[in-house]
Amino acid sequence: MPKKQNIQPIDKTELVWPNKRKEVERVELPFQTIETINLPRGTRQEELFGKGGQEGWKNRLIWGDNLLIMGSLLKEYAGKVNLIYIDPPFATGDDFSFTVNIGDPASAKASDGQASVEITKEPSVLEVKAYRDTWGKGMQSYLQMMYDRLVLMKELLADNGSIYVHLDCHVEQYVKVMMDEIFGRDNFVNEIIWAYTGPRKSGNYFPRKHDNILLYSKTDKCKFNPVYISHKSGLHNIGQVFSSEEEREEAVRELEAKGKQVEDWWIDIWATERYRSELVGYETQKPVALLERIIQSSSSEGDLVADFFAGSGTTGAAAEKLGRRWIMSDLGRFAIHTARKRLLDMSAKPFVVQNLGKYERHRWVQLNGRYKNYLKFILELYHAEPIEGFTNLHGKKDKAFVRIGAVDAPVTLSEIREALSECKENKIKSLAVLGWEWEMGLHDLVKEEAERYGVKLSTFQIPREVMELNVSDPKVKEDIHFYELAYLEVGPKTEGKRVAITLKDFIIPNPELLPEEVKDKVKNWSDFIDYWAVDWMFNQHEEQTEEDDTFHNMNQRYRTRKEPKLELAMDYEYKKSGKYNILVKVIDIFGNDTTKLVEVRVK
Repeated sequence: MPKKQNIQPIDKTELVWPNKRKEVERVELPFQTIETINLPRGTRQEELFGKGGQEGWKNRLIWGDNLLIMGSLLKEYAGKVNLIYIDPPFATGDDFSFTVNIGDPASAKASDGQASVEITKEPSVLEVKAYRDTWGKGMQSYLQMMYDRLVLMKELLADNGSIYVHLDCHVEQYVKVMMDEIFGRDNFVNEIIWAYTGPRKSGNYFPRKHDNILLYSKTDKCKFNPVYISHKSGLHNIGQVFSSEEEREEAVRELEAKGKQVEDWWIDIWATERYRSELVGYETQKPVALLERIIQSSSSEGDLVADFFAGSGTTGAAAEKLGRRWIMSDLGRFAIHTARKRLLDMSAKPFVVQNLGKYERHRWVQLNGRYKNYLKFILELYHAEPIEGFTNLHGKKDKAFVRIGAVDAPVTLSEIREALSECKENKIKSLAVLGWEWEMGLHDLVKEEAERYGVKLSTFQIPREVMELNVSDPKVKEDIHFYELAYLEVGPKTEGKRVAITLKDFIIPNPELLPEEVKDKVKNWSDFIDYWAVDWMFNQHEEQTEEDDTFHNMNQRYRTRKEPKLELAMDYEYKKSGKYNILVKVIDIFGNDTTKLVEVRVK
């Protein structure tokens, strides 16, 4: 007689997969504001966003894991987001590539007869590995990733809110069943077909020329604004039956005057590459027209729109044009940088750039063991051996001793001095400091400080992607590079109350680690720079705030596909005489930050 199987009772249709987990972790962490753009100085965190989410609102661009970001937004914004659009990865690992401009047209032409060049940066080994460890262990891990995030998105949606999920043929059918479970079958509104027809050949199948966009509401009260497009019917059948020719002619006249309501198949919006002026070099970029239609259909002016897989920032750009508030987040460093430039280029309203920073790292350490294990893990990734008997030194690699910065605080000048002092006492001649964040303007100060101690000092960035990796995987440490912090030289010039800042030099150490395609294209030190900005009054708020080291982006210069030439000088006129701290921030073509602090006195 066959054994009785242990079958769990199922009372509704749902999608199942091995180890499916329905309990979704909700982690609430504080946000760190790392940059403000077009924001009055001295503004407090609570003044940025207001208690009700309206008064004092500033749009938000957030870098980090969207699961943690959404969990941290719930306390304040549960039930307050009017529209969510997401364009998540389609269960593939190739969504990380982006295109960057290298060099000025004039300098490039002078050196090799060519105009400004572009390169496509493919995903690094570390980025691909982080992706696979988090989402890519087969369809089941992708589905669990989507399930967790869709549950939180539903909680963030207002009762009249809608969610659009942009997919392709590989995953659409799975996500549709999953959304029926989470949002309810009765709240399914539409499956939109976006068909971007065009010539393409394929040998064994019909060319795939459409995406699927699933539209769900949170309740039956969802907001919907019909959108109409031009329709010249002529003698064609307009899809209705009329009792008389006069009635039909009247309907035709009304249709031609008002237009036709947009249906659930969209063939009038081209593929992104047809909108040449919009292209920002991001592989998964979508056209603004697509997002404008979605936003117009399911929100009103002043409503809050969110995109938690922001990519190149098209959702924010469209929301900005249509007078909506927005929140965008992405895990990719260069996605955040691309979106920031794009918003600046359209003179966007004030916004802030945020992350979960030290709080996210602190949680990561707690999940993976005690601080001793954290130090051991970072040393292993750096290929260094742990040491004992020192207060400020944690390891050794070849002849250099190693200090690892705290997981929840930036590396400061004072802690480096303590490490240098210990090196001097023990006749150690070489020190490497690894850090997640760095005290603003620290880079050059520590080099000068090390010379006084007679120690050769190197400073290395711990890659954020480390937190996405499986720490138990023995192959992890083989693929990681710790890049030395870049060197930036600037030249300040003062004339009365006007100060000019000119970039003089920018050096990326370890040129042997640069991708070959970059080495071949770089002709000048400035070719490494994609963007730079200045805070002319750093750390000099009218009133002290909790985050006094926030960078206030007061002026900026950057490259775009349309304007690849980079200006290397900016100036500013102060209203009052006095001593001022100027912080210069450079973002290189790889998306990494370098800062330089300059002190000036104006009369």
